[in-house]
Amino acid sequence: MGERPQGKSGMAPTRPFLFGWHYELALAKIAVALARWGATPNRLTYASLVLAIASGVGAGSGSFLIAATCLLASGVFDLLDGSLARATNNTTVYGALLDSTLDRLSDAAPLMGLIVFFAPNGWVAVIPGITFVGAYLISYVRARTEALGGKLPRLWMRRSDRLIMLSIALLLGAIQLPGVHFRAPLTMLIVAVAGVLNMWAFIAALSAARTCLGSESHHAS
Repeated sequence: MGERPQGKSGMAPTRPFLFGWHYELALAKIAVALARWGATPNRLTYASLVLAIASGVGAGSGSFLIAATCLLASGVFDLLDGSLARATNNTTVYGALLDSTLDRLSDAAPLMGLIVFFAPNGWVAVIPGITFVGAYLISYVRARTEALGGKLPRLWMRRSDRLIMLSIALLLGAIQLPGVHFRAPLTMLIVAVAGVLNMWAFIAALSAARTCLGSESHHAS
């Protein structure tokens, strides 16, 4: 996988310089060690996707601890593929495209699993779907703004934020509140909050894009 574009709503948000330097150094060391074992950026990208799918399967079957563990591991691999690409000077435009594309699948997999898990509860199962749609719209607005020549500021509810919220939601899935006859109520609550925040962040992204792009009309589809 190639190096992520600066504006991508990805796994590596802006950090204070000192912390960020140590953080990137640690990732680079791990990436170099993986390279010695024959790892490539694209292989790590695919591994991240496989782990995200495993998280979705775990969520769908109610194995929330496994789902959370796989999701966190997927996020780690998503970080390492970019570090490995930079450490081995193997950054490509196609790699960046592949990363962004598979990120969308990785975002969808755990939430699709939750849709399956909550399906017996009826229409409440659409909440994880709404949460995913909001996440997709945030990424889409940023990508289209950059394609039109603009550059959005750092927004909230980036992919790293969403992954943390969803991981917490999955970790709390095994907790059943007394008197609540609803499976994994805390999971659904956090996913619902994430959905609201995603939609709010989407609106904020649109507003920022309007300011960024100015009053010019762009009708390309």
